[in-house]
Amino acid sequence: LPENEIRMWHENFFHDNPDGRLDRDEFRKIFHMLRQESPDRLDNICDHVFRAFDVDGNGFVEFGEFLVGFAVCSRGDLRSRLDYAFECYDLDSNGFITEDEIEPVLRGMYTLLGIKHVADYPPEIVAKDLMNKLDLTKDG
Repeated sequence: LPENEIRMWHENFFHDNPDGRLDRDEFRKIFHMLRQESPDRLDNICDHVFRAFDVDGNGFVEFGEFLVGFAVCSRGDLRSRLDYAFECYDLDSNGFITEDEIEPVLRGMYTLLGIKHVADYPPEIVAKDLMNKLDLTKDG
């Protein structure tokens, strides 16, 4: 990010959050503002995004974590975006992804994309298919 943009984010972040960190509710407000989509759609993925931004796992997103997460999501290279996506799916942060972790994220994505009729592609079936096709070593 350009230096002037970082300064602007820093000023706004600390103006609205003098303690320098966001809890889930504060993060949700900013996430909704940045994405400008239906709140119902965004709520389904917001917790996954919060968890990915909260790198140290302390239950808060500090300014540095927010800035890195925002930069990766909006402008990061392919590797950074893939790492971020992996963190969104790895719900228990154990370094592996299971079908049970993929399914709720898929449900959130379906809602975000406005997909209401999932009979042809139910999340549990899509999760199973993804694991069969992508997890060649069968270890998550």
